[in-house]
Amino acid sequence: MQNSSIKILLDPIEKIVINRKHAEILKDLIGDQIIDIVFYMPINFIFSSHCVKWEELSDKMNAILKVKIKSHFKNYRVKSSPYIITAIFDNKTINLIFFSKYTGYLKKVFPINSEILINGKVDIFNKKYQISHPEIISYEASNNTIFRKVIYRQKGGVKSNSIERIILNTLKIVPNLEEWNEDLKNYLEFLPSWRDSINSIHRPDSLEMFKKDSVYFNRLAYDEMLANQISLEIIRTNFLKKSSNAYIKSKKQDLLSFCKTLPYKLTKDQSNAIKEILNDLDSDKMMLRLLQGDVGSGKTIVSLITSLFVLKSNFQVAIMVPTELLAKQHYKVATNLFKLAKINIACLVSSTKNKNEEYRKISNGYYSLIIGTHALIQEKLKFKNLGYVIIDEQHRFGVNQRLKMRNKGKNVDMLLLSATPIPRTILLTTLGDINVSKIQSKPFKSSVSTILKSVRNIDEVMSYLEVYVSRNKKVFWVCPMIDNNTDSERSNVEDRFKELKKRFKSIGILHGRMEPEAKESILEDFKSGQINLLISTVVIEVGIDIPSATVIVIEQPEYFGLAQIHQLRGRVGRSDNDGVCILLYKDNLSEMAIKRLNILKNSTDGFEIAEQDFKIRGGGEVLGKRQFGEENYIFFDIDIHHKFVGVAALEAKKLIKQDPKLLSARGQKLIKLLYIFKKHKAINMISAG
Repeated sequence: MQNSSIKILLDPIEKIVINRKHAEILKDLIGDQIIDIVFYMPINFIFSSHCVKWEELSDKMNAILKVKIKSHFKNYRVKSSPYIITAIFDNKTINLIFFSKYTGYLKKVFPINSEILINGKVDIFNKKYQISHPEIISYEASNNTIFRKVIYRQKGGVKSNSIERIILNTLKIVPNLEEWNEDLKNYLEFLPSWRDSINSIHRPDSLEMFKKDSVYFNRLAYDEMLANQISLEIIRTNFLKKSSNAYIKSKKQDLLSFCKTLPYKLTKDQSNAIKEILNDLDSDKMMLRLLQGDVGSGKTIVSLITSLFVLKSNFQVAIMVPTELLAKQHYKVATNLFKLAKINIACLVSSTKNKNEEYRKISNGYYSLIIGTHALIQEKLKFKNLGYVIIDEQHRFGVNQRLKMRNKGKNVDMLLLSATPIPRTILLTTLGDINVSKIQSKPFKSSVSTILKSVRNIDEVMSYLEVYVSRNKKVFWVCPMIDNNTDSERSNVEDRFKELKKRFKSIGILHGRMEPEAKESILEDFKSGQINLLISTVVIEVGIDIPSATVIVIEQPEYFGLAQIHQLRGRVGRSDNDGVCILLYKDNLSEMAIKRLNILKNSTDGFEIAEQDFKIRGGGEVLGKRQFGEENYIFFDIDIHHKFVGVAALEAKKLIKQDPKLLSARGQKLIKLLYIFKKHKAINMISAG
């Protein structure tokens, strides 16, 4: 379905990159199509003024100068001294400075008495003008009053200048595509064409044109978001129009009977969520629903209970989670929950032994509930009759991974779980217009109080913990790093463990580099009481349910997002005993950092915290980069372009409703847009019906 006008953009980069070595490097690091080169954005621009008089020079300016080389000097007695070339500009002396071990080439490049046009940043040192590492430019630049230098991030040894040359050659063949935007015209003063926008970002006449809120960036950001929303809407519509599996309706009553046998009473929110999910499963359309809840609200139990309806109808259920630790935690919960239900449950992770035997038992239907990590989307894993997929921590998985999981069965219903409440704008950005169930109330009556403490009071905190530990109570202590190899400013679990070991005996350490068996062993020791103080990274953020843990210390919370801290705080107060969260911050925090920590101190509502964090820091930081799953946006920045999300979502919904197969003239133009932003897999769903 490729259109000839965009075919050149979808061709391999070898068509434009002649140097085979460069082509291989760029394929690995940028992408293998010409469009990937077009979308490789500069990281900076330097605009230099062409000066002819001494009086035009000023400190810190970027300037083009025509100079005459006078002399070369290097003080070999002092190793750290620079190589100095003395030059004449407007009959006055200016020094050209080079800090490098390799300076032998400079006499050839800057021969004495030669006149050379140079570009560089002017500095004042010892009351004299100098330029460090100037570059020689062609005399063609002398015809312009402003000289523009584009800076690209170097890739695998391919330097910025080489990348710039490749991109300039590529821009010459970029087609002038027909306009596909309609609604965007109402939001921009004028709408530059797609090609003009691309050219303006690579070759701007001013820094204003390169800013992310420029009309050119706005246009491209909207294009990217529109492509994203159209693909999401196609997927959503494709789900909704397909018939669901025929589950046995009488099994709904069995499910309600099962709920009455639970050793605890479900909350009102949990019961409502179960009803909403069951109504979807019992309808004649495939389900695509998001279940989001606050920390400790009981999302896992809700998803497992709804899976029983499908399991009892003789279909398989798969639960995919991002980590081995979480998979094993869910496996234990499911095994305990369904111990009388005669359901064979498998846990499939990277460390699973006899995988081929497990694959066989899944494919022949012996296992009906399969819990696992990315291992579930392996090509060789076949299900007998997969009917229901539950994806936990859905933000860790991209659209393609979710589709792969869905394609493991026929007419698969899908439930996405979010461990963190998602603000509406981010929800639209990542999942489109999706049905949502919310769980806000919690099954236990305890509360968690949050205390802010400066690191200066760490001895006071330790004394407080000694009292707790002496009463056999359990404490988490979280640090942002594993060790101090990468960032000495941040506290790390290894150093903190050594310090705390001097005062505490029953102490353990947990982090992501440990083998799965070692992690499990440490957590079991913590649960059983052999360890009362556990020093950990954020590996405990989700899926760790130890009701007897009552205190958590989060060291240097300024390095975490609010939602992440809220998740960590949710590791305590998970029983009838109240919890305490101590945020041990560094001194000299910014006003914003203090404001953020006070939000946590004053609220335990995850939905409110997520919205507050979105307002303060913007969507790009609310849940960290991982919130966007596989999505790596090129132009779209949620902090700057969030106003476009709702507009693009509405436009996509209206478009697919009116033209579901994109057969109209505008639909054909938008197909080009989907190809350009690599969302064309959605078109295959249209073709497949």
